[in-house]
Amino acid sequence: MVREAPSFQDAIFDFLPDATLVISRDGRVLAWNNAMEALTGVPAVQMLGRGDYEYAIPFYKKRRPILADLVFIPEAELEEKYDTVERIGDTLVVDIFIPDFKPGGVYLWAKASPLYDPEGNVIGAIETIRDITERKRAEQEMARTTREMAEIIDFLPDATLVIDLDGKVIAWNKAMEAMTGVPAGEMMGRGDYEYAIPFYKERRPILVNLVFMPETELEEKYDFIERIEDTLVVDIFIPDFKPGGVYLWAKASPLYDPEGNVTGAIETIRDITERKLAEQEIVRSRRSLSDIISFLPDATFAIDPAGHVITWNRAMEELTGIPAAEMMGKGDYEYSLPFYQERRPMLANLIFMPEAELESLYTHVEREGDMLVVDTFIPNLRGRSGRYFWAKASPLYDPEGTITGAIESIRDITERREMEGKLARSNAELQIAADIQKSFMPEKIPQIGGFDIAARTVMAKEVGGDFFDVIPFEIMTLDSGTLGLLVADVSGKGVPAALFMALSRIVVRVNALWHRDPAKAISDANNIITEDSKSGMFVTLFFGLLSEADRTLTYVNAGHNPPILYRSRDKTTEQLILTGIVLGAVENQEYTSRTLPIYPGDIIVMYTDGVTEAINTGNELFGEDRLGTIIRKYAHLPAREILEQILSAVEEFSKDMPQFDDITLLVIKGTE
Repeated sequence: MVREAPSFQDAIFDFLPDATLVISRDGRVLAWNNAMEALTGVPAVQMLGRGDYEYAIPFYKKRRPILADLVFIPEAELEEKYDTVERIGDTLVVDIFIPDFKPGGVYLWAKASPLYDPEGNVIGAIETIRDITERKRAEQEMARTTREMAEIIDFLPDATLVIDLDGKVIAWNKAMEAMTGVPAGEMMGRGDYEYAIPFYKERRPILVNLVFMPETELEEKYDFIERIEDTLVVDIFIPDFKPGGVYLWAKASPLYDPEGNVTGAIETIRDITERKLAEQEIVRSRRSLSDIISFLPDATFAIDPAGHVITWNRAMEELTGIPAAEMMGKGDYEYSLPFYQERRPMLANLIFMPEAELESLYTHVEREGDMLVVDTFIPNLRGRSGRYFWAKASPLYDPEGTITGAIESIRDITERREMEGKLARSNAELQIAADIQKSFMPEKIPQIGGFDIAARTVMAKEVGGDFFDVIPFEIMTLDSGTLGLLVADVSGKGVPAALFMALSRIVVRVNALWHRDPAKAISDANNIITEDSKSGMFVTLFFGLLSEADRTLTYVNAGHNPPILYRSRDKTTEQLILTGIVLGAVENQEYTSRTLPIYPGDIIVMYTDGVTEAINTGNELFGEDRLGTIIRKYAHLPAREILEQILSAVEEFSKDMPQFDDITLLVIKGTE
């Protein structure tokens, strides 16, 4: 059987994003669009003309009525048998779960309405089905019937009213009810500007009334209103509509009868105080393909097979700066001049090219069915610097199924690309900073007699402010057997903290090697850091000299978390309290050194607040008590294993919470 070539209306029908079918009065399929083919996997050619509920099989695996069939059922019988179906006028709507349609089942939204002949007799039914399992696309929905203006308007997301030539309300949609608080039942049929009262507290003309005003009079009286052909657009502030006033965007257009006479006017109002987005707007007219394209948010144009422009929408006018009137009918690639400053093929032209030739010449163009998609960079558009664009082109067909043209939509994705580039550069810079910071950390911990030492830093982000250092005093023979041990935490996060950490590490290291008294080394380091700290940052620090000769640690605690000292002889713990303030806050501060012996089995755990301030889902802190318990429990282990047990305990404690702060640990254990 040869399939009849699609009509121009069929081409539009097939372009609909929702799966749609049409059945005759006797239940035979008259239309089965591309989206329905994609949803069911059944080609239209296999379904057209079929009856006996065969169209239900892809969904239910059996023949049974679907929503479109219920359109023909009397209302009383429908209400008696199908209580899950909602009737809105002569339209049926249902949400349904079909367990066997796809693996795991699918939730579908469906809407069905009758179709009438010119005498008003029901000749069939149309049903639209949408897969709402992943997302609902109510804003993309187009009204499927033009029989009654009120039904169309009720689907609009924006507050909308319609008046006749006498200025009486003939439609007042649900969004308008929600916006004004006035039910449609109280407003229908009202005139004398009563519909202005909810907005202005008085009777006065609103934008929809100005549609009937001659252009010269309108321009003379209302210079803040923009006229786009026969449509009026305005942004306005109404101080008394709601407390604090409301900014509204409004658009009004005339309505025509089939003879082209003005029969009324329609106004749509959007509250832009809360930044209602334009993508919620539904196309209000089906009169022609050009009308539909004019409302598309993406810049769109169409050409015939000879390459002459047949459609150039408003978004394209805005993008190129060229009015449709100047471009309609033009050929010879003139439509490429605004983009490339030369006459050359665009994506729409490639639709007419054989697939093999297209793939050999344009490897960067992606084909999706009969559509072409491309991302491209245009270096100069209307004198501006280069822009990135996404474009999509599809063929148009005549009733015989011959390609009669092509349509192309273009979207400026420059901001997205630039953001992606910035993010990539930022990630690269962070990685470099992380590598530099990692290079500051000792790769290997020097060991001296009588002690077992282990240390590690776990960053919360790529870079941070925690650091530790091990300074070998091996330059002079007298210093042999001495290590400088340092754990510090810089205020702040990210790259600034990492830079301040680098400065602090260098300053402390230099002064530690110069002065043998930790208090003097830290005092001089504080003066240098304070002088260079212009951003109010500071660093807490614990620094000590570990001596092999007398098995002691001489230390300074500059505002840092007190390390925990574990004594093996009596299995007790104590804290190494502060001996001075943080570095970088105030110059000329005094710091005190303290010396303590370290016997075999004794343990000192130096840490940053990322350990004790780790939190769990109950918002509890890990705390010093838990840390002390871990140290006592695993005191018999080597320093490295004690460190690992502490990290494991912190991770287990906060396993369902992200790491908010850097963690640094340095463990010293006395040996025989």
